[in-house]
Amino acid sequence: MSGDGVGVVVVAGGAGTRFAARAGAGADKLAAPLGSSTVRGTLLEGLDGWHVVVVGPGGVREDPPGGGPLAGFAAGLAAVRGEVVVLLGGDQPFAASAVPRLVAALRADPALDAVVGVDPGGRRQPLLSAHRRAAAVRVLDGLPAVAGLPLRELFRGHVAEVPVSARECLDVDVPADLDRARDLLGGAGTDRPT
Repeated sequence: MSGDGVGVVVVAGGAGTRFAARAGAGADKLAAPLGSSTVRGTLLEGLDGWHVVVVGPGGVREDPPGGGPLAGFAAGLAAVRGEVVVLLGGDQPFAASAVPRLVAALRADPALDAVVGVDPGGRRQPLLSAHRRAAAVRVLDGLPAVAGLPLRELFRGHVAEVPVSARECLDVDVPADLDRARDLLGGAGTDRPT
């Protein structure tokens, strides 16, 4: 699928406190080794060919820094081009494979404002979603502030759900998640959504 007209916002501004609490002070989950790369590097390699903006240290910054994923999305939305904007978490190393399906689902229905990934357990994964820029701007402009607000604010309009695999929605929050990512990276199969 072509990345034309699509921007990808990767929010990576969190403190990673749960990971550091278990892995040791100063441990950075995004920089944790994963195969020949890192957690964030694996995601970004999978996004080759898409226009990507990373929000967090070393990239675009949310206001205020550490203001949460909604603030990160708002900062990324202002910095990325495209009428369709995909939102991913920087700690989801295998999320890139869901991007074409999210974009296709949004483009397939002009009445949709957004699509959101739904994991095999039926839970929405807001950090695996695609949004029409105009609808996202409308939502954000209608909020008194974005810092500290939940991502569910983005899903106020006409939203459809798109199945995503457990692999695609794996986020590295604790060292055990990193071990699971390493196992999945070494495995031959990918649990494709149904």
